[in-house]
Amino acid sequence: MKRTLLSVIMPPAAVVRHGCASYTAAPISVFWLSSLASITYGLVNGIGGAVAMGALLWLIAAAWARLVLRGVESDHLRHEDSTQVKLVIPQVDEADPFAQLRASL
Repeated sequence: MKRTLLSVIMPPAAVVRHGCASYTAAPISVFWLSSLASITYGLVNGIGGAVAMGALLWLIAAAWARLVLRGVESDHLRHEDSTQVKLVIPQVDEADPFAQLRASL
């Protein structure tokens, strides 16, 4: 519940703590900061379209953050749709596939 609430209120802060998924914090923060600027501009100048655009950008940032958090949870719990379940871990006795290329260089 805490992560979901944080992803709605402040989407970049919800994502930044999750390893490689934190790389998505920068684009999410661009959407979120753009929404804040658009809402502020719309409220100051009385432009309803800018406020609506800001709300839409905020909704996109929150949904994106929630999807990232759901993906992180899926990887940690190793659900069937997790990317970590689909990774093939090489065996210790397998040869390096790039060894022949490195030897020729």
